[in-house]
Amino acid sequence: MHGPSGEPDPRFPGRGGRTRVGFRDLSSVAHRGATTSLQVPLRPTALPLSTDAAGRAPGPARRPLLLAAAAGAVAAPVLGSAAIAHAAPSPGPAERRRRALAVTDAMLSAFRAESDPDMLQERVPRQPEDPEFSYVWPLSQARAAVTELLAGLDAGGPDAGDASAVEEAHAALIRAQEHYWYPEGGSTGVPGYTAATNSEQGANGDFFDDDNDWIALLEIEQHLLTDGAAGDLERAVELLELLRSGEATDPGLPSPGGIWWTQADWNDDRNTVSTVPAAKLALRVHQLTGDAAALEDALRWLDWTRGALLSPEGLFWDNVKLDGTIDRTFWAYNQGVPLATEALAHEITGDRVHRDRALDLVAAIEEHFSPLEEGGPLDEQPLQFTAILLAGMLHAEALLGARVGGRRTVQAVAERLWRTRRDPATDLVTGSRETDVGTHLLDQAGLARILALATLPRRAWRHLS
Repeated sequence: MHGPSGEPDPRFPGRGGRTRVGFRDLSSVAHRGATTSLQVPLRPTALPLSTDAAGRAPGPARRPLLLAAAAGAVAAPVLGSAAIAHAAPSPGPAERRRRALAVTDAMLSAFRAESDPDMLQERVPRQPEDPEFSYVWPLSQARAAVTELLAGLDAGGPDAGDASAVEEAHAALIRAQEHYWYPEGGSTGVPGYTAATNSEQGANGDFFDDDNDWIALLEIEQHLLTDGAAGDLERAVELLELLRSGEATDPGLPSPGGIWWTQADWNDDRNTVSTVPAAKLALRVHQLTGDAAALEDALRWLDWTRGALLSPEGLFWDNVKLDGTIDRTFWAYNQGVPLATEALAHEITGDRVHRDRALDLVAAIEEHFSPLEEGGPLDEQPLQFTAILLAGMLHAEALLGARVGGRRTVQAVAERLWRTRRDPATDLVTGSRETDVGTHLLDQAGLARILALATLPRRAWRHLS
Protein backbone atom coordinates (compact mmCIF):
# COMPACT_ATOMS: atom_id res chain seq x y z
CA MET A 1 0.00 0.00 0.00
CA HIS A 2 1.61 3.29 -1.02
CA GLY A 3 0.89 6.69 -2.46
CA PRO A 4 2.28 8.31 -5.60
CA SER A 5 5.74 9.72 -5.29
CA GLY A 6 8.12 12.15 -6.92
CA GLU A 7 11.62 13.49 -6.43
CA PRO A 8 11.34 16.35 -3.88
CA ASP A 9 11.73 15.69 -0.18
CA PRO A 10 8.25 15.43 1.42
CA ARG A 11 9.49 16.87 4.69
CA PHE A 12 9.37 20.27 3.06
CA PRO A 13 5.68 20.46 2.33
CA GLY A 14 2.75 23.81 0.55
CA ARG A 15 1.57 25.33 -2.65
CA GLY A 16 2.25 28.43 -4.65
CA GLY A 17 2.65 31.46 -2.43
CA ARG A 18 -0.18 33.95 -2.12
CA THR A 19 -0.80 36.84 0.20
CA ARG A 20 -3.78 36.47 2.51
CA VAL A 21 -4.83 37.72 5.89
CA GLY A 22 -4.51 34.86 8.33
CA PHE A 23 -5.23 35.14 12.05
CA ARG A 24 -6.67 38.46 13.24
CA ASP A 25 -6.00 40.06 16.63
CA LEU A 26 -9.11 40.05 18.80
CA SER A 27 -8.23 43.52 20.07
CA SER A 28 -8.98 44.93 16.62
CA VAL A 29 -12.56 43.64 16.68
CA ALA A 30 -15.09 46.26 17.66
CA HIS A 31 -18.20 44.16 17.86
CA ARG A 32 -19.69 40.76 17.10
CA GLY A 33 -20.71 41.55 13.57
CA ALA A 34 -20.78 39.56 10.37
CA THR A 35 -18.47 36.58 10.53
CA THR A 36 -16.15 35.02 8.02
CA SER A 37 -17.67 32.16 6.09
CA LEU A 38 -16.32 28.83 7.22
CA GLN A 39 -17.12 27.14 3.91
CA VAL A 40 -14.65 28.83 1.59
CA PRO A 41 -11.80 26.30 1.39
CA LEU A 42 -9.28 26.74 -1.38
CA ARG A 43 -8.80 23.61 -3.44
CA PRO A 44 -5.47 24.08 -5.22
CA THR A 45 -4.23 21.73 -7.86
CA ALA A 46 -1.98 19.29 -6.05
CA LEU A 47 1.40 18.24 -7.37
CA PRO A 48 2.74 14.67 -7.40
CA LEU A 49 3.48 13.18 -4.03
CA SER A 50 7.05 12.55 -3.02
CA THR A 51 9.19 10.41 -0.79
CA ASP A 52 12.62 10.72 0.73
CA ALA A 53 15.77 9.07 -0.55
CA ALA A 54 14.73 5.80 1.06
CA GLY A 55 11.35 5.90 -0.63
CA ARG A 56 9.51 6.80 2.58
CA ALA A 57 7.59 9.82 3.76
CA PRO A 58 8.68 10.97 7.21
CA GLY A 59 5.74 11.74 9.42
CA PRO A 60 4.69 13.86 12.33
CA ALA A 61 5.06 13.00 15.98
CA ARG A 62 4.46 9.33 15.30
CA ARG A 63 6.62 9.78 12.17
CA PRO A 64 10.18 10.79 13.08
CA LEU A 65 11.30 14.39 13.46
CA LEU A 66 14.97 15.29 13.02
CA LEU A 67 15.97 17.42 15.98
CA ALA A 68 18.64 20.14 16.13
CA ALA A 69 19.25 23.29 18.13
CA ALA A 70 18.34 26.64 16.60
CA ALA A 71 16.80 29.90 17.65
CA GLY A 72 13.33 31.07 16.65
CA ALA A 73 10.96 33.90 17.32
CA VAL A 74 7.46 33.65 18.74
CA ALA A 75 4.84 35.81 17.03
CA ALA A 76 2.59 38.25 18.85
CA PRO A 77 -0.82 37.07 20.12
CA VAL A 78 -3.59 36.93 17.56
CA LEU A 79 -6.69 36.38 19.68
CA GLY A 80 -5.95 39.05 22.24
CA SER A 81 -4.95 36.81 25.14
CA ALA A 82 -2.70 39.56 26.43
CA ALA A 83 -5.81 41.57 27.18
CA ILE A 84 -7.96 38.78 28.57
CA ALA A 85 -5.18 37.36 30.73
CA HIS A 86 -5.82 40.10 33.29
CA ALA A 87 -9.46 39.16 33.77
CA ALA A 88 -10.32 38.19 37.32
CA PRO A 89 -10.06 34.41 37.66
CA SER A 90 -13.24 32.49 38.23
CA PRO A 91 -13.94 28.78 38.64
CA GLY A 92 -17.01 29.02 36.45
CA PRO A 93 -17.72 28.97 32.70
CA ALA A 94 -16.25 32.42 32.07
CA GLU A 95 -12.90 31.40 33.51
CA ARG A 96 -12.88 28.19 31.49
CA ARG A 97 -13.48 30.19 28.32
CA ARG A 98 -10.71 32.63 29.27
CA ARG A 99 -8.25 29.79 29.74
CA ALA A 100 -9.18 28.11 26.47
CA LEU A 101 -8.84 31.40 24.60
CA ALA A 102 -5.42 32.07 26.10
CA VAL A 103 -3.95 28.70 25.15
CA THR A 104 -5.55 28.74 21.69
CA ASP A 105 -4.23 32.25 21.12
CA ALA A 106 -0.74 31.06 22.03
CA MET A 107 -1.07 28.18 19.57
CA LEU A 108 -2.24 30.30 16.66
CA SER A 109 0.31 33.05 17.19
CA ALA A 110 3.40 31.06 18.13
CA PHE A 111 2.92 28.41 15.45
CA ARG A 112 1.92 30.71 12.59
CA ALA A 113 4.03 29.82 9.55
CA GLU A 114 6.41 32.49 8.29
CA SER A 115 5.59 32.06 4.60
CA ASP A 116 1.78 31.91 4.78
CA PRO A 117 -0.35 33.35 7.60
CA ASP A 118 -3.04 30.70 7.10
CA MET A 119 -0.62 27.86 7.80
CA LEU A 120 0.90 26.50 10.99
CA GLN A 121 4.39 25.15 11.57
CA GLU A 122 5.31 21.91 13.30
CA ARG A 123 7.39 23.26 16.15
CA VAL A 124 8.57 26.41 17.96
CA PRO A 125 11.28 27.50 17.81
CA ARG A 126 11.36 26.31 14.21
CA GLN A 127 14.43 24.20 13.43
CA PRO A 128 16.35 24.32 10.12
CA GLU A 129 15.31 20.78 9.19
CA ASP A 130 11.62 21.29 9.97
CA PRO A 131 9.09 21.31 7.13
CA GLU A 132 7.77 24.64 5.93
CA PHE A 133 4.31 23.77 7.24
CA SER A 134 3.08 21.27 9.80
CA TYR A 135 1.91 17.84 8.82
CA VAL A 136 -1.83 17.50 8.39
CA TRP A 137 -2.30 15.46 11.60
CA PRO A 138 -1.23 18.29 13.94
CA LEU A 139 -3.17 20.76 11.82
CA SER A 140 -6.34 18.67 12.21
CA GLN A 141 -5.98 18.71 15.98
CA ALA A 142 -5.46 22.47 15.99
CA ARG A 143 -8.63 22.80 13.94
CA ALA A 144 -10.50 20.55 16.40
CA ALA A 145 -9.45 22.82 19.27
CA VAL A 146 -10.67 25.95 17.48
CA THR A 147 -13.92 24.31 16.31
CA GLU A 148 -14.77 23.34 19.88
CA LEU A 149 -13.68 26.67 21.32
CA LEU A 150 -16.10 28.39 18.94
CA ALA A 151 -18.90 26.14 20.18
CA GLY A 152 -18.01 27.00 23.77
CA LEU A 153 -17.96 30.73 23.04
CA ASP A 154 -21.29 30.53 21.23
CA ALA A 155 -22.79 28.79 24.25
CA GLY A 156 -21.68 31.69 26.44
CA GLY A 157 -23.87 34.15 24.57
CA PRO A 158 -23.09 37.89 24.70
CA ASP A 159 -21.15 37.43 27.94
CA ALA A 160 -18.57 35.32 26.09
CA GLY A 161 -17.40 38.38 24.14
CA ASP A 162 -16.57 38.77 20.48
CA ALA A 163 -15.78 35.51 18.72
CA SER A 164 -15.20 36.93 15.23
CA ALA A 165 -11.40 36.68 15.47
CA VAL A 166 -11.72 33.03 16.46
CA GLU A 167 -14.08 32.49 13.52
CA GLU A 168 -11.54 34.06 11.17
CA ALA A 169 -8.78 31.88 12.62
CA HIS A 170 -10.97 28.84 12.08
CA ALA A 171 -11.60 29.83 8.47
CA ALA A 172 -7.85 30.18 7.98
CA LEU A 173 -7.30 26.66 9.30
CA ILE A 174 -9.88 25.30 6.87
CA ARG A 175 -8.10 27.06 4.00
CA ALA A 176 -4.84 25.59 5.28
CA GLN A 177 -6.33 22.10 5.40
CA GLU A 178 -7.26 22.22 1.74
CA HIS A 179 -3.64 22.59 0.68
CA TYR A 180 -3.14 18.94 1.68
CA TRP A 181 -5.92 17.77 -0.65
CA TYR A 182 -4.74 15.46 -3.44
CA PRO A 183 -7.58 14.91 -5.94
CA GLU A 184 -5.63 12.40 -8.05
CA GLY A 185 -5.68 9.92 -5.18
CA GLY A 186 -3.08 7.57 -3.80
CA SER A 187 -2.47 3.90 -4.49
CA THR A 188 -6.21 3.15 -4.35
CA GLY A 189 -7.03 5.94 -6.79
CA VAL A 190 -9.44 7.65 -4.36
CA PRO A 191 -8.86 11.33 -3.47
CA GLY A 192 -7.83 12.31 0.03
CA TYR A 193 -5.53 14.40 2.19
CA THR A 194 -1.81 13.74 2.11
CA ALA A 195 0.53 13.96 5.09
CA ALA A 196 2.34 17.11 3.95
CA THR A 197 2.24 20.21 1.80
CA ASN A 198 4.62 23.03 0.90
CA SER A 199 4.89 26.10 -1.27
CA GLU A 200 6.89 24.41 -4.03
CA GLN A 201 5.24 21.01 -4.39
CA GLY A 202 1.74 21.33 -3.06
CA ALA A 203 0.24 18.25 -1.43
CA ASN A 204 2.83 15.51 -0.99
CA GLY A 205 3.81 12.59 1.21
CA ASP A 206 1.83 9.47 1.93
CA PHE A 207 -1.86 8.97 2.58
CA PHE A 208 -2.63 8.05 6.19
CA ASP A 209 -6.13 6.74 6.71
CA ASP A 210 -6.33 8.05 10.28
CA ASP A 211 -5.44 11.58 9.10
CA ASN A 212 -8.40 11.39 6.76
CA ASP A 213 -10.58 9.93 9.52
CA TRP A 214 -9.98 12.97 11.73
CA ILE A 215 -10.67 15.48 8.99
CA ALA A 216 -13.88 13.77 7.90
CA LEU A 217 -15.13 13.56 11.49
CA LEU A 218 -14.34 17.24 12.01
CA GLU A 219 -16.35 18.19 8.93
CA ILE A 220 -19.33 16.33 10.37
CA GLU A 221 -18.77 17.71 13.87
CA GLN A 222 -18.82 21.25 12.53
CA HIS A 223 -21.89 20.46 10.42
CA LEU A 224 -23.73 19.23 13.53
CA LEU A 225 -22.52 21.98 15.87
CA THR A 226 -23.73 24.67 13.45
CA ASP A 227 -27.02 23.00 12.47
CA GLY A 228 -25.71 22.52 8.96
CA ALA A 229 -24.51 26.09 8.45
CA ALA A 230 -20.88 24.98 8.13
CA GLY A 231 -18.85 21.81 7.76
CA ASP A 232 -18.32 20.05 4.45
CA LEU A 233 -20.60 17.00 4.59
CA GLU A 234 -19.91 16.20 0.95
CA ARG A 235 -16.19 16.02 1.66
CA ALA A 236 -16.81 13.72 4.64
CA VAL A 237 -18.78 11.33 2.42
CA GLU A 238 -15.99 11.47 -0.14
CA LEU A 239 -13.45 10.54 2.52
CA LEU A 240 -15.56 7.57 3.57
CA GLU A 241 -14.91 6.21 0.08
CA LEU A 242 -11.18 6.60 0.66
CA LEU A 243 -11.43 4.63 3.90
CA ARG A 244 -13.51 1.94 2.24
CA SER A 245 -10.76 1.62 -0.34
CA GLY A 246 -8.28 1.09 2.50
CA GLU A 247 -9.99 -1.96 3.95
CA ALA A 248 -7.85 -5.10 3.91
CA THR A 249 -9.65 -7.74 1.84
CA ASP A 250 -7.10 -10.58 1.68
CA PRO A 251 -8.66 -13.55 3.53
CA GLY A 252 -5.19 -15.00 4.06
CA LEU A 253 -4.09 -12.21 6.39
CA PRO A 254 -3.79 -12.79 10.13
CA SER A 255 -7.08 -11.42 11.52
CA PRO A 256 -8.45 -10.68 8.04
CA GLY A 257 -10.08 -7.27 7.68
CA GLY A 258 -9.54 -3.87 9.24
CA ILE A 259 -8.29 -0.69 7.61
CA TRP A 260 -4.64 -0.11 6.79
CA TRP A 261 -3.02 2.71 8.74
CA THR A 262 -1.32 4.10 5.64
CA GLN A 263 -1.05 3.53 1.91
CA ALA A 264 2.75 3.73 2.23
CA ASP A 265 4.68 0.63 1.24
CA TRP A 266 6.90 0.89 4.34
CA ASN A 267 4.10 0.00 6.77
CA ASP A 268 1.56 -2.83 6.77
CA ASP A 269 -0.24 -2.22 10.07
CA ARG A 270 -3.99 -2.36 10.53
CA ASN A 271 -4.84 -0.16 13.47
CA THR A 272 -7.54 0.65 15.96
CA VAL A 273 -7.00 4.31 15.04
CA SER A 274 -7.55 3.80 11.33
CA THR A 275 -10.49 1.42 11.68
CA VAL A 276 -12.70 2.65 14.53
CA PRO A 277 -12.76 6.34 13.56
CA ALA A 278 -13.78 5.12 10.09
CA ALA A 279 -16.59 3.17 11.76
CA LYS A 280 -17.70 6.31 13.58
CA LEU A 281 -17.59 8.26 10.33
CA ALA A 282 -19.69 5.59 8.63
CA LEU A 283 -22.25 5.75 11.45
CA ARG A 284 -22.45 9.53 11.08
CA VAL A 285 -22.87 9.26 7.32
CA HIS A 286 -25.63 6.70 7.84
CA GLN A 287 -27.35 9.03 10.32
CA LEU A 288 -27.18 12.02 8.01
CA THR A 289 -27.79 10.41 4.62
CA GLY A 290 -29.51 7.09 5.28
CA ASP A 291 -26.71 5.16 3.55
CA ALA A 292 -27.45 1.56 4.60
CA ALA A 293 -24.07 0.32 3.36
CA ALA A 294 -22.36 2.78 5.70
CA LEU A 295 -24.08 1.17 8.69
CA GLU A 296 -22.95 -2.27 7.52
CA ASP A 297 -19.39 -1.00 7.11
CA ALA A 298 -19.39 0.56 10.57
CA LEU A 299 -20.58 -2.56 12.35
CA ARG A 300 -18.13 -4.75 10.43
CA TRP A 301 -15.21 -2.48 11.32
CA LEU A 302 -16.23 -2.38 14.97
CA ASP A 303 -16.48 -6.16 15.08
CA TRP A 304 -13.10 -6.57 13.40
CA THR A 305 -11.40 -4.29 15.93
CA ARG A 306 -12.94 -6.14 18.84
CA GLY A 307 -11.93 -9.48 17.41
CA ALA A 308 -8.38 -8.49 16.52
CA LEU A 309 -7.34 -5.84 19.04
CA LEU A 310 -9.51 -6.00 22.19
CA SER A 311 -7.31 -7.02 25.12
CA PRO A 312 -8.28 -9.15 28.14
CA GLU A 313 -8.12 -5.93 30.18
CA GLY A 314 -11.01 -4.56 28.14
CA LEU A 315 -8.91 -1.91 26.39
CA PHE A 316 -7.87 -1.79 22.75
CA TRP A 317 -4.35 -2.53 21.59
CA ASP A 318 -2.81 -0.39 18.88
CA ASN A 319 -2.33 -2.52 15.76
CA VAL A 320 -1.81 -5.90 14.19
CA LYS A 321 1.10 -6.37 11.84
CA LEU A 322 1.38 -8.37 8.65
CA ASP A 323 2.89 -11.35 10.46
CA GLY A 324 0.14 -11.33 13.08
CA THR A 325 2.26 -9.64 15.77
CA ILE A 326 0.21 -7.24 17.89
CA ASP A 327 1.42 -3.92 19.27
CA ARG A 328 -0.11 -4.10 22.74
CA THR A 329 0.29 -0.44 23.65
CA PHE A 330 -2.75 1.13 25.32
CA TRP A 331 -3.08 4.61 23.86
CA ALA A 332 -5.80 6.84 25.28
CA TYR A 333 -7.25 7.77 21.90
CA ASN A 334 -7.70 4.11 21.04
CA GLN A 335 -10.18 3.93 23.91
CA GLY A 336 -12.04 7.22 23.43
CA VAL A 337 -13.09 6.66 19.83
CA PRO A 338 -14.38 3.09 20.39
CA LEU A 339 -16.28 4.32 23.46
CA ALA A 340 -18.10 7.03 21.52
CA THR A 341 -18.59 4.79 18.50
CA GLU A 342 -20.25 2.03 20.52
CA ALA A 343 -22.49 4.63 22.17
CA LEU A 344 -23.41 6.02 18.76
CA ALA A 345 -24.06 2.51 17.43
CA HIS A 346 -26.44 1.95 20.35
CA GLU A 347 -28.27 5.19 19.58
CA ILE A 348 -28.66 4.23 15.92
CA THR A 349 -29.46 0.52 16.20
CA GLY A 350 -31.02 0.27 19.66
CA ASP A 351 -28.97 -2.88 20.23
CA ARG A 352 -28.03 -3.04 23.92
CA VAL A 353 -24.84 -4.92 23.12
CA HIS A 354 -23.29 -1.63 22.00
CA ARG A 355 -24.37 0.10 25.22
CA ASP A 356 -22.91 -2.72 27.29
CA ARG A 357 -19.65 -2.63 25.36
CA ALA A 358 -19.37 1.11 25.90
CA LEU A 359 -19.96 0.87 29.64
CA ASP A 360 -17.48 -1.99 29.92
CA LEU A 361 -14.93 0.23 28.21
CA VAL A 362 -15.67 3.07 30.65
CA ALA A 363 -14.82 0.74 33.52
CA ALA A 364 -11.61 -0.37 31.82
CA ILE A 365 -10.58 3.24 31.17
CA GLU A 366 -11.11 4.14 34.82
CA GLU A 367 -9.21 1.07 35.99
CA HIS A 368 -6.21 1.50 33.72
CA PHE A 369 -5.82 5.27 33.29
CA SER A 370 -7.09 6.60 36.67
CA PRO A 371 -8.09 9.81 34.87
CA LEU A 372 -8.97 11.75 38.03
CA GLU A 373 -5.57 11.08 39.61
CA GLU A 374 -2.96 13.81 39.28
CA GLY A 375 0.26 12.24 38.04
CA GLY A 376 -1.59 9.03 37.17
CA PRO A 377 -1.31 6.97 33.98
CA LEU A 378 -3.44 9.35 31.93
CA ASP A 379 -0.99 12.16 32.59
CA GLU A 380 1.69 10.07 30.85
CA GLN A 381 -0.28 9.99 27.60
CA PRO A 382 0.31 12.44 24.73
CA LEU A 383 -2.01 15.41 25.20
CA GLN A 384 -3.57 15.04 21.76
CA PHE A 385 -4.48 11.44 22.62
CA THR A 386 -5.96 12.53 25.95
CA ALA A 387 -8.04 15.17 24.16
CA ILE A 388 -9.50 12.54 21.83
CA LEU A 389 -10.29 10.28 24.80
CA LEU A 390 -12.06 13.13 26.60
CA ALA A 391 -14.08 14.08 23.52
CA GLY A 392 -15.20 10.46 23.29
CA MET A 393 -16.19 10.42 26.95
CA LEU A 394 -18.30 13.56 26.56
CA HIS A 395 -19.97 12.13 23.46
CA ALA A 396 -20.69 8.86 25.25
CA GLU A 397 -22.05 10.66 28.33
CA ALA A 398 -24.44 12.61 26.12
CA LEU A 399 -25.87 9.31 24.86
CA LEU A 400 -25.51 7.00 27.87
CA GLY A 401 -25.72 9.28 30.88
CA ALA A 402 -23.58 10.44 33.78
CA ARG A 403 -22.18 6.99 34.59
CA VAL A 404 -19.66 7.60 31.80
CA GLY A 405 -18.09 10.36 33.90
CA GLY A 406 -17.09 12.50 30.94
CA ARG A 407 -17.92 15.89 32.41
CA ARG A 408 -16.13 15.42 35.71
CA THR A 409 -13.11 13.90 33.97
CA VAL A 410 -12.82 16.72 31.44
CA GLN A 411 -13.08 19.37 34.14
CA ALA A 412 -10.54 17.64 36.37
CA VAL A 413 -8.01 17.08 33.58
CA ALA A 414 -8.42 20.62 32.22
CA GLU A 415 -7.90 22.10 35.69
CA ARG A 416 -4.73 20.18 36.47
CA LEU A 417 -3.21 20.70 33.03
CA TRP A 418 -3.77 24.43 33.37
CA ARG A 419 -1.86 24.30 36.65
CA THR A 420 0.86 21.83 35.75
CA ARG A 421 1.49 21.87 31.98
CA ARG A 422 1.23 25.55 31.00
CA ASP A 423 3.90 28.24 31.05
CA PRO A 424 2.12 31.27 32.60
CA ALA A 425 4.42 33.65 30.72
CA THR A 426 3.55 32.33 27.25
CA ASP A 427 0.50 30.05 27.65
CA LEU A 428 2.50 27.41 25.77
CA VAL A 429 2.50 23.84 26.98
CA THR A 430 5.45 22.71 29.07
CA GLY A 431 7.17 19.34 28.89
CA SER A 432 6.46 18.86 25.19
CA ARG A 433 6.32 15.12 24.62
CA GLU A 434 6.59 15.20 20.85
CA THR A 435 9.97 16.96 20.59
CA ASP A 436 13.19 17.31 22.58
CA VAL A 437 13.65 20.85 21.28
CA GLY A 438 11.04 23.54 21.88
CA THR A 439 7.30 22.92 21.73
CA HIS A 440 5.41 20.75 19.26
CA LEU A 441 2.10 21.75 17.68
CA LEU A 442 0.55 18.43 18.69
CA ASP A 443 1.20 19.11 22.37
CA GLN A 444 -0.17 22.65 22.17
CA ALA A 445 -3.20 21.57 20.14
CA GLY A 446 -3.91 18.81 22.65
CA LEU A 447 -3.86 21.24 25.57
CA ALA A 448 -5.96 23.77 23.66
CA ARG A 449 -8.53 21.14 22.74
CA ILE A 450 -8.84 19.83 26.30
CA LEU A 451 -9.46 23.35 27.59
CA ALA A 452 -11.95 23.96 24.77
CA LEU A 453 -13.83 20.77 25.63
CA ALA A 454 -14.19 22.09 29.18
CA THR A 455 -16.15 25.08 27.81
CA LEU A 456 -18.76 23.06 25.93
CA PRO A 457 -22.39 22.90 27.04
CA ARG A 458 -23.99 19.49 27.36
CA ARG A 459 -26.06 19.98 24.20
CA ALA A 460 -22.84 20.10 22.14
CA TRP A 461 -21.37 16.83 23.46
CA ARG A 462 -23.40 14.55 21.20
CA HIS A 463 -21.90 16.23 18.14
CA LEU A 464 -18.25 15.64 19.00
CA SER A 465 -15.89 13.75 16.73
